[in-house]
Amino acid sequence: MISTQIPSKSMIKRIDVFYTLGQGIVISADVQSRTRRDVTHYSRIVLDPLTMKIVKESCSCEAGAFHRKCWHLKVLEQLISSEEIKEKIEKAGQEMMQIEEDIASWG
Repeated sequence: MISTQIPSKSMIKRIDVFYTLGQGIVISADVQSRTRRDVTHYSRIVLDPLTMKIVKESCSCEAGAFHRKCWHLKVLEQLISSEEIKEKIEKAGQEMMQIEEDIASWG
């Protein structure tokens, strides 16, 4: 059973928000394990840039290896709804639109 507790921000070691042309807006984070304090898992969510819905998610933990939803992905989903991360997502979306406009102007 996966806990729905909201972890402290100290569980998040690093978070990045960026855009890749072939996938969409990527939110990735290193999330500390709840049970093993010396282990950090790499979790990644990809959002569709138009609908802002999750299209792909993965995690380096044992559950993620079997394509199961883990606690680390739930943590990352909760972070997506925070104002700080929403601003980063919007910025990545704007950068994506600028890139798309530049590519379209090439001919």
